Amino acid sequence: MKKIMSAIKTNFLFKNFQGHSNAAQITRTFTWMMLLIVLITGTSIATVVGYRLTRSRMDDAETLIKSLKRSVIDDKPDWHQWSVNSPINTENTYVIVHTRLPQRAKHVFYSNDAQDFLKAREWTAPIFTAVRYREGFGLFYRSSYDANHIYYETWTSLDDVLHVFTLVIKDLLLTLVVCGLLGYFIASRLARRLNQPLATLTNAAKKVNHASNITYHEVLPVPAHPDEVHDLGTEINLLLKSLNEQALRDHQFVSDASHELRTPLTAIRGHISLINRHAADHPEVVPRSLKAIDHESARMQSLVESLLRLSRMDHATVTTQTINVNLVVQEVAANYQSNLAQPLNLALPKSPVMAQFNSDNLQQILIALLNNAGKYSPADQPITITVSASPQPTIAIADHGMGIPDDSKANVFERFYRVDQARSQTIPGTGLGLAIVARLADLNHAQIKLTDNQPKGSIFTLSLARPLDFTTKKDKKRKK
Repeated sequence: MKKIMSAIKTNFLFKNFQGHSNAAQITRTFTWMMLLIVLITGTSIATVVGYRLTRSRMDDAETLIKSLKRSVIDDKPDWHQWSVNSPINTENTYVIVHTRLPQRAKHVFYSNDAQDFLKAREWTAPIFTAVRYREGFGLFYRSSYDANHIYYETWTSLDDVLHVFTLVIKDLLLTLVVCGLLGYFIASRLARRLNQPLATLTNAAKKVNHASNITYHEVLPVPAHPDEVHDLGTEINLLLKSLNEQALRDHQFVSDASHELRTPLTAIRGHISLINRHAADHPEVVPRSLKAIDHESARMQSLVESLLRLSRMDHATVTTQTINVNLVVQEVAANYQSNLAQPLNLALPKSPVMAQFNSDNLQQILIALLNNAGKYSPADQPITITVSASPQPTIAIADHGMGIPDDSKANVFERFYRVDQARSQTIPGTGLGLAIVARLADLNHAQIKLTDNQPKGSIFTLSLARPLDFTTKKDKKRKK
């Protein structure tokens, strides 16, 4: 049981949701994710806003140069007209105009305070060389244009852009702080709400895992909310139920195997004791005891061989081929008829019935089913083998024996299971025959089922795979 609970805790991530430390981890993760989202969004917004504003100032510089070109009269800029008619704020804009007309003197015209501006110390941006900083004046965008021997140079202030960008950054930082606090609060509440049901499941699992008395009927409490934890608890209980049932079956298997082996061993030791005590005075007991010892040892050997076969089948694979089911059934019936007290009837179709199966495995299944029918059927009642091809290849073995109750049908293919009516020592058997049949059918991708035979008896029906169906299934598995 402790191994079961350890497997559950590992497979269902209990260890990832234990205690307050994991609640804190969830809270931190959620908070950092929220901050990251806000940071990315804010940075994107700040970048777009900064670019748009800078682009707008660059457009203003181009508009400014166009207005300067219109203000030039007689090769001399009219500063008054330009200041009045310019759509750009000229208070934080500086303009220098160089005239280099042929056969005329060169002149340089400065807007208000432009000369002082040019004297200020300058720093140029490393990538965007048009963006420069003038000590005492601020950040500017430099634009130039040369037309008709007149050179225009404008310096447009970017202080308003920098101001807006600074406000955006401050708002972003404020938003990060608010979202961080709010996200931490919300995440911590959600984490506690999610972690509490998981912690409850973990504590319940620990109690079961460390319990001294295990009944193999333990279940974990399933919280109603949240839905994910409810579904997790339900699935864990289903797994726990399946593992408990398997553990009970294993215990029963060991108990039944011990019982089945104890019976022949007891008989053998009894006859050996009888020979030791009375062989000298009553030699006639020796042959009878040796015969009994031989019988019981053969019975024990058969049981051990069956157990070994089942053990090997748990990890075995088989090679299948396309076989004619009619031929295999006819061969088994001809060879095994002498071992049956009952008459054996065959109902075979005229055309061959082809299936994908291992021929040796099919013979083993048929012999096991015939042996089972022969043990529990009257000697004067026939056993019938019916083969059909539609809707898929099937083999049905019907007897007129004592039948199997409905509440036992689901268990007859379990190891050592024998229905109550069959527990008489007068009927030989180990209770492993049908378990071997079920395992061989599974290895060959076939299905075995049990139904009632009317008015009395049982029918074991083996459904085989068609050759084409089996090939298709293997191709699908390879593609996956």
